[in-house]
Amino acid sequence: MVKIVCIGGGPAGLYLGILIKLAARKHQVTVLERNRADDTFGFGVVFSDATLGNLAAADPVSHAAITRAFARWDELEVHVGGEVLRSTGHGFCGLERKQLLVILQARAAELGVDVQFEHEVRSLDEVAGADLVVAADGVGSWVRDQLAEHFRPSIDVRPNKFVWLGTTVPYGAFTFLFKDSPFGLFRVHAYRYCETGSTFIVECTPETWARAGFDGADEDRTIAILEDVFADELGGHRLIKNRSIWRNFPTVKNATWRHDNVVLVGDAAHTAHFSIGSGTKLAMEDCIALRDALVAEPDVEAALASYEMRRRPEVEALQAAAQASLEWFEGTERYMKLPPVQLTYSLMTRSLKVSHASALRRDPPLAHAVEQLIARSAGITAEPPPPPVFVPATIAGLRCANRIALAPWTLGAADGGVVGDAHLVFLGSRASGGVALLATETIVAGDAGAPARAPGIVTDDQTVAWRRVVDFVHAAGAGAAAPPRIAAMLGAHGPADPARVGDDLAEAARRAAFVGFDALVVQLGVGALGAWLAAGDHARLGDALGRVRDAWPAGRPLGVRVVDGAAATGADRDALVEVAAALQARGVELIWVAPVLDASTATAAAGRPGCAPLGDRIRNQLGIATVIEGVPALTADIDALIAAGRCDLVALDRPLVIDPGFVQRAAEAIGWDGDGDRDDRGRGAGRHDA
Repeated sequence: MVKIVCIGGGPAGLYLGILIKLAARKHQVTVLERNRADDTFGFGVVFSDATLGNLAAADPVSHAAITRAFARWDELEVHVGGEVLRSTGHGFCGLERKQLLVILQARAAELGVDVQFEHEVRSLDEVAGADLVVAADGVGSWVRDQLAEHFRPSIDVRPNKFVWLGTTVPYGAFTFLFKDSPFGLFRVHAYRYCETGSTFIVECTPETWARAGFDGADEDRTIAILEDVFADELGGHRLIKNRSIWRNFPTVKNATWRHDNVVLVGDAAHTAHFSIGSGTKLAMEDCIALRDALVAEPDVEAALASYEMRRRPEVEALQAAAQASLEWFEGTERYMKLPPVQLTYSLMTRSLKVSHASALRRDPPLAHAVEQLIARSAGITAEPPPPPVFVPATIAGLRCANRIALAPWTLGAADGGVVGDAHLVFLGSRASGGVALLATETIVAGDAGAPARAPGIVTDDQTVAWRRVVDFVHAAGAGAAAPPRIAAMLGAHGPADPARVGDDLAEAARRAAFVGFDALVVQLGVGALGAWLAAGDHARLGDALGRVRDAWPAGRPLGVRVVDGAAATGADRDALVEVAAALQARGVELIWVAPVLDASTATAAAGRPGCAPLGDRIRNQLGIATVIEGVPALTADIDALIAAGRCDLVALDRPLVIDPGFVQRAAEAIGWDGDGDRDDRGRGAGRHDA
């Protein structure tokens, strides 16, 4: 027999007790809850169809009781700019939190779980006799705090304010309201949990919150202000309070979830923003995984290790999606300029886990509408329109045939800095294969600090050699509506005297213009520029880029390449946005966002488009064109990024190194010829899965 004590009698503690008793009746399970049995805070909880399937497999009895009580919907509604857009294919249900607790309390009692209400535990010494202590005591877990040196928690308190309310509006779909007001923009996440009640979560920036007068407001004052703001949307219905105080969402992570015989579950271990899921759902699925581990492993320590090894990757993947989602809601103001249909698509794909092919299957009208929007913006009227990846893009006047770029790939085959046949063949074959914009590997500007066999553009021999390569690339697309374009990726590795950096870059820009490069992108991560970037020295960066802008012809895009590292924090990204804004003012027209400095490691480091949120933010906040690297090489994934307006082009590395004709074959698979026409092969339902 194993003696288990759960600290916390919410859904997690109760459900774990139920599951343990179903799996091993002999185990003793005690649940200690500091509140009364009928105390509950909040309104409704949300479960997806997938979660309901997990609950059905874990305990059919409680699952049946839950499904008898829930309110179900398959649609989402987005209210924005005076329009209401409805999206289909979303299977969710809402359930009153109090009803869920009643169901789980009854089931726990039936199975012999010892649930003790109004029993507050203040120290682990009080449960010293337990073989296993489960901390299910929520986001403010005192157990986690008491053992902080072992769990090593990190808590990221987000800036937006939110308040959890109820309303008598019987929403028929999961509803997002974006309401502009004299105070600023409010976002509402609303869903029905019973026939007469809905959850109504209001979120806003701290600036909007302050202007509305919520600082110091009690629950009644909060409701009075919000009922006035949402008078039209409520239509005479009221808002309901239940410990409805304004909060900031904390993203909780822990280096480990276990120490000796103590384990964290639910919000004590991890949180995910309410815009993408329910903390209750995560906690109950934790309990399923913990039950499985305890059944499979007779030793508690081994069971806890097994539980964390299995469950942590699932949680971290969801937290990554939740991070992208919360950042979308933190910056919703920047998307209000988008057409409503594109804003809705951006909202639906905000987690970066939904491909365009998935959107087409789930909600064809929305996906087709945004395809038409993207195509029409490029002057394409073909029906059906091409997938977004094959719609031409115009960046600062430069028209690119599609949305695929070649990320910089180091060949290192330039003797004396002079490029030869290796560069001509590598870049030329990708141009022939349909890539719209090719980036060179970093070309050294100046004569100091250059890596061995790195290409340069300092001497006449180096410059003439590049002209041969560029002419070959342009000739590879002769006759096309938009020929392949090539951008020089320029880096100043030295010199020791930083005063020369601007001179070296300007001279390299003049030579690149003579060569015929279509665009120029300056690497900000190397040499003196990298040092200035790290130091936040916007003035020196701006002066250097201003010199380049003066030397580089008007009408040809000038860009910079920045690195959004895997360890980047929110503050790091804020700083990069500030840099982008400062350089935009000095004539920079393109921001090229890379997940790591070396493209050769980008694919391995970015199993998902990790730098897409930064590219999205720069593009939509500053109104400047962006290219992002590190995206999986599936056209459907790229389609979603383009359709949502997160970037203008996507730069691939390894796929185009392995297969120079990758883009051309993808276009042929859907019958797209790049000139605004399609043949019959492009009219099938599966055309976007190329």
